[in-house]
Amino acid sequence: MNTTLQQTDSYREVMAWLRGGDTTPDEQMEGQFIDIVAQLVAEKLEKSERRSRRRREDLPPSPLSIKSIMKEIGCSPEILKPVQKPQVQTAAKTEEVAQPADAMPLDSVLLAKALQHMALIEGLQLTMSQIQTILYIAYGVRLAKHGERLTEEHPQMWQYGPVFPRVYAKLKKDSSDGFEEYDTLLCQHPDRFRYLSNCFRRFAWTKACILTSPHISQGSPWEQTRKENPDKWGVRIEDELIREWFLPRV
Repeated sequence: MNTTLQQTDSYREVMAWLRGGDTTPDEQMEGQFIDIVAQLVAEKLEKSERRSRRRREDLPPSPLSIKSIMKEIGCSPEILKPVQKPQVQTAAKTEEVAQPADAMPLDSVLLAKALQHMALIEGLQLTMSQIQTILYIAYGVRLAKHGERLTEEHPQMWQYGPVFPRVYAKLKKDSSDGFEEYDTLLCQHPDRFRYLSNCFRRFAWTKACILTSPHISQGSPWEQTRKENPDKWGVRIEDELIREWFLPRV
């Protein structure tokens, strides 16, 4: 409350009248009373506004919305309403999903080099046997789950297990770190990258002899192919045998 106002005679007279004193109100006092009450109300409103302003200043600023920004620069928010896509675009998108571009078999060497780079990232060094077996497992899982081959090259029955011959020949000569193949697989074939990466994370720390053992055991595709071709190595292991072997194991 304003201290100067309290010290005025008119204020004292009005307050004595309100408290039931001996002062008799007259027209002049009634006018003073109205003026004082009006001034007191105005001061109270001003203080209330100051407190409210301080509270608003203490609060964090409200986040800007796209609509508020557009309104600020004079654009109508109506243009933000979603536009219905033409039917032609929707049909094209549906067809693309039904026939994904990532369905064709890939180069087995690309996948093997990508495995090498995954190992490099983890500080590992995979043996040829580990690379061949991890690639064979990914090949079998893909066949069992989707009926699709992972690689263009078919695995063959070699003396110590399933082998992709091109991978064996190329990796013996190629000393690159596999970054280019890793990047190609990750960016252009993310679905295949996921399959290969999952197999790598599960089996990369397993010793080669333990990793290969189930895939040359009795009843395995490799063992069935060896029985049918007792005097030969390098015979293709048929996809149907591989699919049936992996089907109950995925």
